[in-house]
Amino acid sequence: MKLGNKGKKLIQDFEQFRAKLYDTDGAGHCTVGWGHLVHRGLCDGRENEKQFAKGISKSRGDELFFLDVEHAEKTVNKHAQSLNLELNQDQFDALVSFTYNVGSGNLSTMLKNCEKGNEKLDLDKIPACMKRYDRAGGKILSGLTRRRLREADLFEGKVNE
Repeated sequence: MKLGNKGKKLIQDFEQFRAKLYDTDGAGHCTVGWGHLVHRGLCDGRENEKQFAKGISKSRGDELFFLDVEHAEKTVNKHAQSLNLELNQDQFDALVSFTYNVGSGNLSTMLKNCEKGNEKLDLDKIPACMKRYDRAGGKILSGLTRRRLREADLFEGKVNE
């Protein structure tokens, strides 16, 4: 599956394009564009920051966005296949947005924690499990709480275009 329009809008509503490097991703990681992770930790002049030092164009930000989305899509598709999940477009988009934001390792952890005690993961439990991922740096962040609520609503089919 591929990310649909609702998922793209959700991600971009929360990430918002920034042409210059910034540390305000909630966890204090160096980021640029549509939330593209340059590296973990604050921007501090590391070698991999140099390509972004003068900022980036919106078109370069879009290129990075689609590369990051592609990685999140592959991750969600892999987990859906291995867990034998039949996702609809809204469910897929919600999980891609979640993965785009928290990373593939946290998607894996969330799904494992959600299926504890069950032979097969119950799709109805996923929205509640997603909502638990609203912390960064040990603190609950209102922006992450809002994002998780929107992702849960999308997963449950409660979001119109």
